[in-house]
Amino acid sequence: MAELSVVPIGTGSTGLSDYIAAALREVKRAGVKYQLCPTCTVFEAELDTALSVAKAAHQAVIDSGAKRVITTLRIDERLDTQRIMEERVERVTEKVK
Repeated sequence: MAELSVVPIGTGSTGLSDYIAAALREVKRAGVKYQLCPTCTVFEAELDTALSVAKAAHQAVIDSGAKRVITTLRIDERLDTQRIMEERVERVTEKVK
């Protein structure tokens, strides 16, 4: 499980959706299961793939014209069992009821 946030800086505008869309296209291109969130994108991938996706998304924002980019990648690698994104959310949601 990976959480990716790519923040363009020096764009000359407060609107960032064009830059974020460029980054998200790289996530889609990688063929990983993902969920776009208001401030990040969460996706499921093996470690090497997660790193490659983050690098490609970062570069896509640069290629889109950002003068500076801050990319944050958080990886949650659970080795004892496999859990998909929906399962993780459901487990917490059930406990909040």
